[in-house]
Amino acid sequence: MAQQLSFLEQLERPTIESLTKPDQVFHSEEWQFVTRHPETTRFERKSARVDQKVLAKCLSAFGNGPAVEGGVVCIGIENDGSVTGCKSYPESKIQSLEYMGREHCPDGRFETNRLKVKNSKDEDDFIIRARVHYVENRLVELTDQTAYCRESTNSRKLTETEKQEIRINKGERAFELEDCLLRYPEDFRESLLVSFCNRVRHSRGGSQEVGDTDILVSMRLGRMSGGAFIANNVCALVFARDPRKIFPGAYVHFLRYEGTEERSGKDYNVTKDRILEGSILDIIKDTASTLEASLREFTEYRNGKFYQSPEYPRDAWYELLVNASVHRSYHSKNQPVFIKMFDNRLSVENPGGFMPSVTPENMFHKPRNPFLMFILREFGEVRCISEGTKRIRRELRDASLPDLAYYADNNSVCATLSNDISKRTNSLDSEAYKALGEAVAFSLDGDERKIINYVIEHGHINVSEALRILSTTYWHTAKAKMQRLVKRGILDFVSKKHRDPDSHYVLRRLKKG
Repeated sequence: MAQQLSFLEQLERPTIESLTKPDQVFHSEEWQFVTRHPETTRFERKSARVDQKVLAKCLSAFGNGPAVEGGVVCIGIENDGSVTGCKSYPESKIQSLEYMGREHCPDGRFETNRLKVKNSKDEDDFIIRARVHYVENRLVELTDQTAYCRESTNSRKLTETEKQEIRINKGERAFELEDCLLRYPEDFRESLLVSFCNRVRHSRGGSQEVGDTDILVSMRLGRMSGGAFIANNVCALVFARDPRKIFPGAYVHFLRYEGTEERSGKDYNVTKDRILEGSILDIIKDTASTLEASLREFTEYRNGKFYQSPEYPRDAWYELLVNASVHRSYHSKNQPVFIKMFDNRLSVENPGGFMPSVTPENMFHKPRNPFLMFILREFGEVRCISEGTKRIRRELRDASLPDLAYYADNNSVCATLSNDISKRTNSLDSEAYKALGEAVAFSLDGDERKIINYVIEHGHINVSEALRILSTTYWHTAKAKMQRLVKRGILDFVSKKHRDPDSHYVLRRLKKG
């Protein structure tokens, strides 16, 4: 007996069309399956009356992605899905259709075939199928320098910025190696450059007779022109006194929020706002210090003993920080990296979507900035192998925390760590543990630990706030739990008048006179 799915389960199931690959549509002999296929990011219908330049746009759009599978264009099907076919047209027109407007898009890659069908008049006919391939190594432009991408069921014209980003992502343009606008050596940290060159000499057994500029050129940090060293973009990011002169968004914006949501206006809930700037090494170092000062440490009670554990494993969040700094898009010059810390999660968002062919599921090694990564490897900040995400997930798994979550679009990637705070009922913020002492900490139940953790984090708690974090939904029960902590000398009740709406509880040791 077939299993009956609920309405919600049916909604969540992927459609057949979404699972169909372009090659299946292109090679299938079942004409009804092909002609009834709806338009998607990988399938396009066109009338045989179509203009050549419109077909050229399809070559550009499927050739540029973002889907790396390319797509299929079926010629002889109207927008409403009716099959009008191609048989009624002269052979010269048919051959022109099979040429797919290539004279307008010479970089497009495709192949065609003909499929026998029944047209809307129930007559024998045929349609033309064009299998358009994704082009991995270059932007696919038309001869008029316009280019397109596939967006939903349409071919959208790319902006100049988007075209340059695709060129960089496909390796057609070595943006990292382009000359920067800074003057050498005036705009650079000379002592850091000298130290770097000495490091390279030592690691490679080089002679002191090899000059610093020779080493910088060999490490692809610039070029010589007329006897002068011309620094490139990688050199500016790592060694410039002020990289933001040419990359205004080369900084990290750290935001600490109270609660689990981002609010604005009168409910604005940012409690810490920091801009971390400088060279990329400075940014990584200073952001790491800011994060360490902001993260909590928990003391967990297990088997009659207390064990300390960090809110997030250091290797996990540090890897995310380095990845965001190294693999972000620096062509998006004005956009910074955002790090947002909430009570229950830590999010790191960097400019630039995933590289072509990379998804949250496969996460294979395909760096956007390979030359920058190579230089930072000399400082021990990155390892040029595909292990970063695996290490993060391993660290989270060992700490019994939820898996790393990714959200990405064409413009950015956001990676999120969750601290599973709602399930740490047996944990106590280490600051609270130090303030209370082991004897008192040992005596607290799960709800009491939640109350104390909240007070340590926020400085105070009222009954309404307690209701949001406790297992009870009753106002009087929540108040009774806190009153018991007052009687035990752990909390103090602060109130200026009878029925004071601003009354709250504080940790007795932290009470201010």
